Amino acid sequence: MSTTLILLLAAMLTSFPVERFHPLVGQAKENVPVSINDLRKSPTRIVLDGKSLSLTAYLWRDFMPSVPSMIDGKPMIAVFKVATSDKKSFPSGIRIERAWVLFGEEMWETFNFREQSEGAASNKHSSEKWINCGDAPVCEAVARGGPKWGPGVYVDVVVRLIDREGRQHLLQAPKQYVQRTD
Repeated sequence: MSTTLILLLAAMLTSFPVERFHPLVGQAKENVPVSINDLRKSPTRIVLDGKSLSLTAYLWRDFMPSVPSMIDGKPMIAVFKVATSDKKSFPSGIRIERAWVLFGEEMWETFNFREQSEGAASNKHSSEKWINCGDAPVCEAVARGGPKWGPGVYVDVVVRLIDREGRQHLLQAPKQYVQRTD
């Protein structure tokens, strides 16, 4: 019997490699990794609850002289704005849960949004600082501490929205320019 059990386990391990399931172990649905290719395929406009939504982003690096060690500038800051096309209130129950900035084959993934626009609420009781979009026509999230790409380069930006049923929606703003502030 033990030989049969060992053979059965060996057959199962070769059929279902452990590495294949590793990203899902102990992670919420929202935390499953997303590939750069999947992010680049994200739409530039989505419709939720009959509202057409689009994404814009403002990204910059600060080169204001403050301390000698910061001669190469501060890390990137990004403002992500999801807006309704009709400039009316946002669909209820939507939140910005995560964002990615893509530069070539490099990726900055962030979920720690420390600021938001008026009318939005953040999840302050968790290590993940998602933004609840509220009922304004624009939902805004700010992320700090990004990479030192640019300035003067173009990046692709993607956010993941979670609707009130818990479904995920990716939304992209391609070719966003990284500004320089002095």
